[in-house]
Amino acid sequence: MSNAVKVFFSYSHKDEVLRDELATHLSMMKRQGVIEAWHDREISAGSEWANAIDDNLEIADIILLLVSANFLASDYCYDKEMTRAMERHETREARVIPIILKPTDWNGAPFGKLQALPKNAKPVTTWQDQDEAFLNVAQGIRRVVEEMAKLKTSSSSVSQNTTLTTSSPSATSGGLTERQRRRLEQEQDSQQQQYDLVSQKLGRLRQAYSIETDVSTKLKLEVQIQEAQTEQN
Repeated sequence: MSNAVKVFFSYSHKDEVLRDELATHLSMMKRQGVIEAWHDREISAGSEWANAIDDNLEIADIILLLVSANFLASDYCYDKEMTRAMERHETREARVIPIILKPTDWNGAPFGKLQALPKNAKPVTTWQDQDEAFLNVAQGIRRVVEEMAKLKTSSSSVSQNTTLTTSSPSATSGGLTERQRRRLEQEQDSQQQQYDLVSQKLGRLRQAYSIETDVSTKLKLEVQIQEAQTEQN
């Protein structure tokens, strides 16, 4: 399951029945091990729910926005989850997919520029057969999952080839001694650790920016985000 695409449900609890229906239609992909789906009802007793949501939102590969009037009216769904989801989408850290559950005026929303599901963004509840609507949604999600799986496989192959090349005799025959090679590997590990720390810092800054309401503080956070982004690059 380590290579499974992580799917996050962002939804209003008033639409929980429809979320369950969608989750049911995604069950085959879960059985096949190609996705791991998560929503806030999986938070265990005694856990800090806000932290659990943030943690899973940050690691998600696909973020499903279950759009309805309830979703748009929810401050937490719209201002926090959707805002952070779109930030991660813009930086290509995740893919955001709007799922239109019910008829509502979502024109002008930040996710309005994205291709929505079901087909033609026709709300699920307006289909004569809702199972057919959810099937259309599931098929659309599967196509995205397959695209991501190919990218992950390609990236893994490149990484393996790079490792084989750098560890082969032909690579070390260019004058690198064993000691120099180990030192180079240590430097690479150190750089990776620095990159991970900066990435974590950038994530925290973006999260703080998304929930901050004071204008002056947001400006300071914006400067810090730009600096951290530069450092990460």
